[in-house]
This record gives sequence, structure tokens and C-alpha cells, in this order.
Amino acid sequence: MNLQPLRIEASWQVTYNQFYEVDPIPGHESYFEGSSLLMLRNNERLKIIDLQWRPELDLDGEYQLQVLNFVENFNPITNEFDTEPNWQHPVFNFATKSRLVLVEKLEDLLRTLPVFEDPRMIERRGVIDELSESYRLKIIENGISTDITNDILENGSAQLQVYILNHKDLTREILLKFAENGVTKKVKNQAKQKLTSKRFRV
Repeated sequence: MNLQPLRIEASWQVTYNQFYEVDPIPGHESYFEGSSLLMLRNNERLKIIDLQWRPELDLDGEYQLQVLNFVENFNPITNEFDTEPNWQHPVFNFATKSRLVLVEKLEDLLRTLPVFEDPRMIERRGVIDELSESYRLKIIENGISTDITNDILENGSAQLQVYILNHKDLTREILLKFAENGVTKKVKNQAKQKLTSKRFRV
């Protein structure tokens, strides 16, 4: 039996493939076992596609496809990037008994899945800015306060300050501080621009 032909878009990598051009009929049970039939990964979009057949070996089962976001962590020992997929919260689930319907859906996803933006504060690819990330996590837990805003103005990275400027709890008072004391000209200009918007005009 041949592997299922697929039109795979640029930047996708096949990391595992046991997805055959076979339909679930008696005698073909062995083609529908294992924890995964196909796994595809895209380092540019930070996406993984995982395809399984459930229940395993059961010809009355179905194909189950999941799309996962992942983040990368640079491993200085191996000099490579370790992938950390979010298995608990897939961004897309799809199930079907039809191989041809699955192929159509899979090829569509390979074309159209958007880039996942790593929400963490990073210095460079796969390397976390520990201080700025600690501030971001505090904001998620406790919201924006005067104290944390002042700390971020003094110690936070430009990435973190832009994060504050896009926060839902942003106030005019915070904007005025960032317009005056932002860490970069870009941060200051973004704060000044927001001050002219209808939401923040006096």
C-alpha cells in the first residue's frame, strides 16, 4: 500500500507518517493502529497537526485531527529548539470517517492556518526575557497597577511596554507616563498616538 498523497505547502515538515491510501475495510485493521497516523509541523507558523484513528484497530472508528499551537525553547546543550505543544488546548478539532473528506480538510488547513504569536516576552527566538515575562505573568494574575507600571517603565523591555499599550485595562494616566518615559521612541510615539484616539481624549 502507498502512503496517502498530500499537497503539502512550503514550510510544513512531515515528522511522522503512517497515513496510507487505505480505507477502513476488513483486512486493513493494521493500517489503523498507533497513537498517531500523521504529524506535521510548521516552525514559521508555530503549528502542529496531529492525525489519529480512534479507537485504534476499530474499523467503525474515525479519523481525529487536531491543530496545536506550540512555543519554542532554545536548548543551549543541544543548540536546537525544543518544541512545547499545547496538547491541553487544541485550537482546532475535526473528525470524519471519510479519508477523502479528511484529505480535503487537511490540505485546506495546510494553506490557511494563521501564524501563532508566542505570547511570552522573548529576547530572541526561543529565549525568554525572564524579568519582562515575570511582569507579564503578574499582570495576567493581578491586572495593571501603578506600582507595576512604574517598574515596567524603569526596567521593562520595549516588547513588554508595547504589551501594556495594547492591554484592555490601559488608562489615560498610564499612556501619559509611557508617552513621556517609554523605553524607545517607538513606544513613546505609540502612546502619543493612542492619546489622540476617541477613547483617551479628554
